[in-house]
Amino acid sequence: MTSTKDRILETSLALFNQQGERNVTTNHIAEALGISPGNLYYHFRNKGVIVAGLFDRYQQQLLQLLEAPQGPLSWRVKVYYFEGLLAAMWQYRFFHRDLSHFLQADPQLAASYHRFVQAVLVRGTVIYEELRSSGIIEVDDEQLQGLMVNTWIIMSTWAALVHGLRPDAASDEALDEGLMRHGIYQIICLEEPFLRGEARDHLQEMKDRYRSADSTMQLLMGFPMELAGEE
Repeated sequence: MTSTKDRILETSLALFNQQGERNVTTNHIAEALGISPGNLYYHFRNKGVIVAGLFDRYQQQLLQLLEAPQGPLSWRVKVYYFEGLLAAMWQYRFFHRDLSHFLQADPQLAASYHRFVQAVLVRGTVIYEELRSSGIIEVDDEQLQGLMVNTWIIMSTWAALVHGLRPDAASDEALDEGLMRHGIYQIICLEEPFLRGEARDHLQEMKDRYRSADSTMQLLMGFPMELAGEE
């Protein structure tokens, strides 16, 4: 049986993703659960603690995904990593939408996030090194570091970018998920110049798997690009 604490976290996550964390109060969460605010405060003294609890879940999920690979990697393993990244981006999209707000509001969370990013970069670098050893990518050490950092930049800021440009996505789950999938497409485009072997052979298949519009600009702006200059 799911505990009340777990139910609070799961309901909060759903409401934060749908409505934005700033638009959801602890009273809204308690009402959605059918419990009293006092019952909620027994488990979480304020909304910030709920956010911190959800972040703990998020970082555990992502760091587990990024555990050191065992043996040579293939393009299919890349799909596994991409699907894991996508699942994390989608499931905890509220956090990345308003990341700077959360980090400024909670110094303890900011410190935890700093350690988390450091761990992500270290583990992600190990994976890219294994991809290089397996002949999937061809990069020197400087390019590898840049690729890892830029991959994280896309992943951690994509939700904020698309929701700033497409606020309509918050009320349209299909659009919202399509926008998140397109973030993985952007990572594939970032990697494209360095792909070799079977990864290069399956490049178009990977692009088609995650691309959600004819062009990124069309997706972000919400209209065909030929209309962008028409007034």
